[in-house]
Amino acid sequence: MGVVLLRRSVVLLPRSVAIRGKQVVHALGASLVLAGVLACEIACADPGLLLIAHGSPSAAWNQEVLDLGQRVAEEVGKTGEFCAVRTAFLEAAQPDVPTALAELEAQGCDRIVAVPLFIAPSGHSHFDVPLVLGTFFSPPIAKALAEEGLRAAQPKVPVMVTCTLDEGDLLPQFVIDQVRKLSKAPQDEALVILLHGDPDHQLLIERLMRRIATQACGATGIQYADWASIGMGMQDFRTQGAFAISRALEHKRRVLVAALYLATSAEEIHRRATARHGQSAHDSPSNSPQNSTDNLFDGDVVFSAEKLISHPGLLAWVVQTARAAVEDPSKTAKVATPGIKNRAAEKSPEVVHSR
Repeated sequence: MGVVLLRRSVVLLPRSVAIRGKQVVHALGASLVLAGVLACEIACADPGLLLIAHGSPSAAWNQEVLDLGQRVAEEVGKTGEFCAVRTAFLEAAQPDVPTALAELEAQGCDRIVAVPLFIAPSGHSHFDVPLVLGTFFSPPIAKALAEEGLRAAQPKVPVMVTCTLDEGDLLPQFVIDQVRKLSKAPQDEALVILLHGDPDHQLLIERLMRRIATQACGATGIQYADWASIGMGMQDFRTQGAFAISRALEHKRRVLVAALYLATSAEEIHRRATARHGQSAHDSPSNSPQNSTDNLFDGDVVFSAEKLISHPGLLAWVVQTARAAVEDPSKTAKVATPGIKNRAAEKSPEVVHSR
């Protein structure tokens, strides 16, 4: 018998196989060689999946992310396409990225797909995440992260980072679903979307939000939409969020407020902002065109209680994005979330952005 070594596979060939140059003339031998190649690919295809979220001082917030990781592990476990799944936090919580990456390597993963659970491109997704993964280095960024107590991994296997959550239809569908749960009379309503944003990626955020707002209006019949960037400290709510809501009330009698955060709802943002300022967050900012009273912005304002992390589309997006990265790393995954059907409105929606 002859022996052909193909990485981890051993293929036994009958002695009757005659090989002239590079041409295999024995059909059985050719079949066995092909089978050996395929067996090798299967044996060596042991990718690991790493979900990366920002992290929070709130144990409850972090637990929601860990729970998502468990659901992802259960879903991909049905097909066995990933050797192991881990969830990590960039900062403020454990496990951190180097720890989770080392655990995947210890599980035998020969490559790792890292999915950043960030709403849109930002300094975190472009620089911080690749640096702690050990796939990128910048002296000033490394110094800044080290001062925050973050460390970089030293991966022994290839690591691929996927796109952020803005790719595909996940975010528009999530906003549409929030609106549909709250809407009563679209012709009399406006939509305001709250999100974190990143000043250094403002142009990307503007394009993303205009796309989401336009799709949401087209799908729900709402004719006015705006958005505002609110940091997790909520200090921007009165200067940005409340101003956008007050302006929307100048155009419509009722305002629906949705949020684009991983595990924080618009309702939570409003509640935290109210507690932070020790008064109603409905009080309009000083640069607002009007000063409203305690409980209303001189109109009906409804804050959504929905969280993206609980939306079924997020699980599907993560799994499909990771699968696409494994199947064809040269192509960016475009993940479609079923359900978006824009309908023609009687007039074009007014999509604005308060500055």
